[in-house]
Amino acid sequence: MNKKEIMKKAVALAKTMVGDWVACMALALKTVWAEVKKMREKALPTLKGTPKQVAWASDIRDKAVAALSEMVKVYVAKVESGEYWSEKDDAYRSTKKAHLLEAFDALLNVDEAKVWIELFGVNYAVSRKGVDRWALVNSFAYDWVKANCKRGRLADSFSKRMGTIE
Repeated sequence: MNKKEIMKKAVALAKTMVGDWVACMALALKTVWAEVKKMREKALPTLKGTPKQVAWASDIRDKAVAALSEMVKVYVAKVESGEYWSEKDDAYRSTKKAHLLEAFDALLNVDEAKVWIELFGVNYAVSRKGVDRWALVNSFAYDWVKANCKRGRLADSFSKRMGTIE
């Protein structure tokens, strides 16, 4: 996440707060920077490939991980609250939550630049223009969760619900 994106996120967060603008902005910036530091603490593996692939995949990975981590957090919170999979029991929902977190963690541990480019770069889910949320969600759900982790119903649910939320 670059400084421009951090500032945009902080401004959006500060607009939701009530009170003195300077104080709200200071709190929002502290919150966003804490998230960024937390993301950086999760040391991602060094990418392997040609220098050109590594540069491209690094940019893709930074943007994709930032967007997907937010979507995964939202999805997990709604699964825990019973908003998603409400007709199922707690054990089933906790299993779905664990499977999603496991799939996301497996994606974070991928060290081949080629995989990041094929997942999110070739279909323009992540480009210089930004992140195409719908393409990003579908690439993660179907090309990663369903194909690699063999979790079809979870992939369908994640794609349907996260692809439409703004």
